[in-house]
Amino acid sequence: MRVIFETPDKMYRITEHPDLDYDLDNLKGDCFNPEVCPDIPNLKAKELAFEALVEREGVFGYQLERWDATPGRGYETIDSCWGFVGMYTDSSDSHYIVDEMKNTIETLIADKTISRMVSYNERDSE
Repeated sequence: MRVIFETPDKMYRITEHPDLDYDLDNLKGDCFNPEVCPDIPNLKAKELAFEALVEREGVFGYQLERWDATPGRGYETIDSCWGFVGMYTDSSDSHYIVDEMKNTIETLIADKTISRMVSYNERDSE
């Protein structure tokens, strides 16, 4: 497991995990099916190159986790997505899910801030 993003207060984080249960045919989908992709040259060579890439780089999944301070709890997974070839880097165009999870964290933090503001304003108006 590798932490690839964490909020400063450590309330939320995104972790990367090896996907040990991936299915190569599922990863390939229809990308290398000559009936679906008849116009792509060297389809078999590209399929073999993809298989080599998977073997060399591995397959990973990402978990969005939230800290639960309850004794014995720790981080709990609130979202996850699996089946990404290669480890995440800041220049990984194919790891879109990390950006989506970061956006989710921003939304969760904003919603929490708005809830606190509403609660504070309601208390002041009483």
